[in-house]
Amino acid sequence: MLLNSQNNLPIAFTQGDDTTLELIVTDDQGSPVDLTGASLSTQILGPNGVGPVTFPNSQHTIDPDQLTNRGKFSLALSADDTISCGEGSAKQIITESIISGAKCVLPRVNLLTVYPNVPLQ
Repeated sequence: MLLNSQNNLPIAFTQGDDTTLELIVTDDQGSPVDLTGASLSTQILGPNGVGPVTFPNSQHTIDPDQLTNRGKFSLALSADDTISCGEGSAKQIITESIISGAKCVLPRVNLLTVYPNVPLQ
């Protein structure tokens, strides 16, 4: 199983900003996985920063329409959360999904860049 951004594009955010990551869980053939009843936990880790930082199920929202938006979920990050990720590129997002007692770990490498919070001059 794989973890993909909405359009399989890299993700970036700035430290100190509230942000929501829109992600999709797919199987090895690229087909979205039904997340009905799943419990999610996500870690962000990687070079050039602190980590891993773990975000519990309560910060995840599974799209309620898993027939139309199969595999889709969001991860809400507060300003403090984005700071705790540390700045840097080539970070990993690892989501653990527990569905009906089955545990799947869904890593995605080199997906995330966290930019420092630099004021405009």
